[in-house]
Amino acid sequence: MHPGSSRDEHVSLATRLRSRLSTQVDDSSRAAPLLLAAIVGLAAGLGAVGFTALLDGVDALVFDLLWSELLGAPRWGLVLIPALGGLLVGPLAFRLARETRGPGVAEILLAVETRAGRIPPRTALTKSLATALTVGSGGSAGREGPIAQIGASVGSAVGQALRLSPDTVTLLLAAGAAAGVAATFHTPIAGVFFALEVILRSFNTRNFSVVVLASVIGTATSVALRGDTPYVEIPGHTTIVPGEIPLHALLGVVCGVVGVAFIRGLYWSEERFARLPVPALLLPALGGLIVGGLALADARVLGLSHGALEDALAGETVAAALLLVVVLKLVATSVTIGSGGSGGAFGPSLLMGAALGGAFGDVMHRLLPEMVQTPQEYAIVGMGALFAGTARAPITAVLILFELTRDYHLMLPSMTAVVAATVVSQRLVPWSIYTFKLGRSGVRIEEQEAPVSLMQTIRVSDAMSPVRLSVAADARADEIMRQSHADPEAVTLLLDERGLVAGMITNTDLTRALADGRPGATAGSLATRNVRTVFADQTLDDALRIFAGHAISALPVVDRHDEGMAPVGVLRRSDITQAYAQVVGTRETAERRRRLAPVAGDNVRYLELEVGRGSRADGCLLSDLDLTSNAVIVAVRHRGATRIPRGHTRLHMGDRVTVIAAQGAVDDVRAGFEGANGGA
Repeated sequence: MHPGSSRDEHVSLATRLRSRLSTQVDDSSRAAPLLLAAIVGLAAGLGAVGFTALLDGVDALVFDLLWSELLGAPRWGLVLIPALGGLLVGPLAFRLARETRGPGVAEILLAVETRAGRIPPRTALTKSLATALTVGSGGSAGREGPIAQIGASVGSAVGQALRLSPDTVTLLLAAGAAAGVAATFHTPIAGVFFALEVILRSFNTRNFSVVVLASVIGTATSVALRGDTPYVEIPGHTTIVPGEIPLHALLGVVCGVVGVAFIRGLYWSEERFARLPVPALLLPALGGLIVGGLALADARVLGLSHGALEDALAGETVAAALLLVVVLKLVATSVTIGSGGSGGAFGPSLLMGAALGGAFGDVMHRLLPEMVQTPQEYAIVGMGALFAGTARAPITAVLILFELTRDYHLMLPSMTAVVAATVVSQRLVPWSIYTFKLGRSGVRIEEQEAPVSLMQTIRVSDAMSPVRLSVAADARADEIMRQSHADPEAVTLLLDERGLVAGMITNTDLTRALADGRPGATAGSLATRNVRTVFADQTLDDALRIFAGHAISALPVVDRHDEGMAPVGVLRRSDITQAYAQVVGTRETAERRRRLAPVAGDNVRYLELEVGRGSRADGCLLSDLDLTSNAVIVAVRHRGATRIPRGHTRLHMGDRVTVIAAQGAVDDVRAGFEGANGGA
């Protein structure tokens, strides 16, 4: 026996087992994905705890040991320490792992839209290290986006290891992100809706169940290891006066405008840093110098800025000081991330919202003291409103406030401000802070608010038949019938002297006239007048509505931009059926290719095989063909015509079959189509 044969057999067995497992997970609606979700949630929760410990360790090393004990806490150190962190981050961000730069959620969305949910497994480690160095040394950014990316990379790695379909890999990626966010804030519900609103943008039972389980387990893991300490202490309960609702809406408008300024400022900063005549490795250090300079005005701008957030929520800071915090944090975060530092925009948006809301509440309390009795309540509402204005995740914004405060009285003002901020932000800029860069680079992030009927995606112009026969009013019935070649679905258009549609004649009309002994009946007397038409740029869904309301078999198609009714085609019921079947077949073929790709990886083979005489495929239905799970049939050519393969498609000797197969399955597939003589 060849010395490598045993090893090859083990590898082949492992491949088959993994292939079978991946098929079962992809085909399972609940059980198998839920099991993987539990694993991903646990891993993401552990990752969040580990990353938090790493970040705290770097912060203690830099500020407690280096700045405070060794240097004696000099004020000039606030300028140099963030720059030192930037020097360490530069090689990671611009040489070793470029995916570590910027907010982590943007990289997650890029993976979903362009890489079928595939994130390099190393991302969890490199993102943790880069963010810990950036934020731990004073860089102004949040830890939530990077933790979401860490959790997403864990989910993606599990899906890739099992060679699951892109849909399942993406779902596990979203589950990991949800678990990461939930473990950070101890807000499992908000974590779920963050994943559904921002990453998947799709709500269905399977997605919801998988993401919920991962989020709950991630939160439970974090609570068990770190305790149930809230993300931020929010003082007391609030008293809401119904007359304040317009003020909450106004606060939402202000937060929407500031949110847009944050979005544009961050990416403006990134563009400006990229144009500087400075080596890329030094850009994070330069950004650190600028942030350090801002810290001379208010040291709370450094790092996570939890102190500034708690001060804003306490309601004891005057409006001017709070507005200064908003400006400093916006600039510092834009510079940190724009220069190549690693960190999220989630946390900074909460701080800026709290400070902006606190300033708004302080001003309103001074102007309307009898109405605005608890100005700190506006700081709480501002947190959610500004986050919604930057992330375009209104449900997540409302739920995260509710889970942090446990105050039901805040729901109405929160929803009012969040909706106002979201609407204003959407009107001012088409992208969120996570999709701005992707949108400008041509990557479209489509909203998936509701399932769209397939008929709504097909234009009439793509399904219509050409106008084969058109006549004037004096044409005879027997002559028209002769020209139509007795086609039972033939449609003849009656045109006036200007060439515009004046009526329509079907084969049934002609047959009836001839049966009644009226071969000389004119087209003008046979045609149906006042014909309903359809525009070429309308959808088949629109056309079906017209068909449903009228007993007609065809619709003349006219050009919307033509002032008259000059025909450009005819849409028959059979045309709609044929177009629908063609699109469905194309989608099924694409789905077969997609489902096989993650199983076979790069070792995919495209085979053109012929059904041989005496092969087990000869005369067999595709649904009965015993084909390995590592191969799919994507086309069948029978007597010169290509068919879309379906379960009821029957193969015959001489048919040419196109198959995509994993390299290890090629021999088995080929044997299934070879004849008794061993060849095609």
